[in-house]
Amino acid sequence: MAATARALLGAGLPAGHPGGGLCRRPGQAVPVNVDALPGVWRWYSPANAPRPDGTIELHVRAVPAGTVSPVLVQEVRPGDRLRLGPPYGTDLTLDADPPRNLLLVAGGTGLAPLRALVEQVAAGVPRPVTLIVGSRTFVDLYDAVALDKLQCAYDWLTIRPAFSHDLLAAPAEEGDALTVALRHHHPGQEVYVCGPPAMVAGSRLRLLAAGVPAHRIHLPDAH
Repeated sequence: MAATARALLGAGLPAGHPGGGLCRRPGQAVPVNVDALPGVWRWYSPANAPRPDGTIELHVRAVPAGTVSPVLVQEVRPGDRLRLGPPYGTDLTLDADPPRNLLLVAGGTGLAPLRALVEQVAAGVPRPVTLIVGSRTFVDLYDAVALDKLQCAYDWLTIRPAFSHDLLAAPAEEGDALTVALRHHHPGQEVYVCGPPAMVAGSRLRLLAAGVPAHRIHLPDAH
C-alpha cells in the first residue's frame, strides 16, 4: 500500500499587517486558494481555535486525483501566499449554552476541526471531553505526537484510538471509530463526528439506532 502524503500548513497575515485574523469559530471551514491555481478553491477546517496573531493550522491530505491538495502538500513552501475566504458552517461548532460533555469522533484529517474544539474548551470552562481517533492500524494513527501532547496537557480530556484492521489492538480499541466511540457514550453528551465521507455517511443512522438523540448529533454540513 502506498503511503498517503499529508501536510500541516501554518497560515497567517504578514508581519505588521494592520488587519485582524479571520472572524471564525472553531469547527468552521474556510476556502483556500494558492497562487498556482487561480480561481480554484477548496474547503479546509483549521485545526486550532482563533489565536491573537491570526495564524491558523491546516491539515491537508494529498488526494491522488485532487487539484488543490497535491499542490498544498508537495509544492507550497514557507513564505508562499495562501488566500483564505470567509468561514462557513455551524454544524461542527459548539453550542454556547449550556456547556455539555463532549464525545468527539475523528477519522484521518477530520481530526482537525475536533482539535480546534478541544482548544476552545481549554480556553474556556473545562468539561469532560472524550476524543476517539480512528485508524486502520497503530502505525497509521494520524497526528499521534500532537495527540499525546494534548492528552498530557489536559486532565479533563480522554483520548482513545480505534483500530479497524490491527490484529494487535487491545479489545477496547478494536473496531471502527464510531464503534469504539459508542462504548464511551453517556447520556447527555454532545457527539461530533468528522472524517472521510464513507465514515460520516452512515454515522447519523448508527448514532440514532444506538439511542443518541438527534439534537445531540453534529456532523459536517450537508450530512
